[in-house]
Amino acid sequence: MTDLGEISSAALQQYLAHAEKLGLDTAAALASANLQADQPLRPEARVDGRDFQRLLQYLIEASGDPLFGLHTSAFIQPGSYNVMGYIAMSAHTLHEALIKVTLYERLVGDMGTTDIEIEDEQAKIRWHCRYPDQPVRRHLIDNVLSSWLCYARWLTGNDNLAPAQLLLEHTEPSAKQVAEYQRIFRCPVRFGQPHSALVGAPDLLMLPIRQPDPLLLSTLEAHATAQLAQLGIETSLSQRVRQCIKDAIGHTLPRKEAVAERLGMNIRTLHRHLADEGQSWQKLLDEIRLEQARLLLRTTDQAQTCIADALGYSDIRSFQRSFKRHTGQTPGQFRKTRHTL
Repeated sequence: MTDLGEISSAALQQYLAHAEKLGLDTAAALASANLQADQPLRPEARVDGRDFQRLLQYLIEASGDPLFGLHTSAFIQPGSYNVMGYIAMSAHTLHEALIKVTLYERLVGDMGTTDIEIEDEQAKIRWHCRYPDQPVRRHLIDNVLSSWLCYARWLTGNDNLAPAQLLLEHTEPSAKQVAEYQRIFRCPVRFGQPHSALVGAPDLLMLPIRQPDPLLLSTLEAHATAQLAQLGIETSLSQRVRQCIKDAIGHTLPRKEAVAERLGMNIRTLHRHLADEGQSWQKLLDEIRLEQARLLLRTTDQAQTCIADALGYSDIRSFQRSFKRHTGQTPGQFRKTRHTL
């Protein structure tokens, strides 16, 4: 039997809100899943994945709505994502917010995992659902992808934000249901795909969040890390160091001393533990600089001097040498490829 893990009580709210709008008896639905009536209201409560699946099965059947999961996205709000929702609100761009999702999504629950793939002129945000049983799997996928998009519209203040296309693993439904997917996502939908994903131009990821707050972001991430630890979910030191570097880069060159202090250790301990994980400060810094440089060269027309400065290089020549050493191309050559692909 597949272990379905747990989900946060906050993640139940969308489903119950939609059920209440439809006039369903949510108390009966919770009882059918062996859940107490007040359980979704307890901020720190966690629900067993099997109970969650039973709850969804009940609501899907009782609603008579073949697109129940899709329609729950109308009820998305920051609290639906636990502290992760507020972390996303405090990020600078959609890309940074999505990176945070990959780090902290287990605070919301164990329903699935997210990855971001940026290649050539295409960014693909995929969600891999852990729940194998239908119809719950299909409704979960619909909920997650449509909720992401609705939340991204709210974060950016752009109600017209839409991907270039939506990929879904589902078999194609009726024409009426396809039209409903298109109404919500405002893009073409392709069914029967190997994975489910939002696909669009990489520059969409550079859209700014309405009210970034670096200081609050740091505080919220510390809280999120502590919550993960309380749940027994380990985060590697290299993962935390990478996040500290990403938080600082673009504003100032991150200092090892400041990062070590933020993580509650001295420099020697930082280096030793990174080495135990097969990592080093310089390797992590180089990887993040390269990742950010590729994104900026591909999605913006910023001058190389500005990019070099944003990534903490001493001058443009240092940036160009480092970029060519890692990619075999100069930044200019790499940027030209976006116009020739």
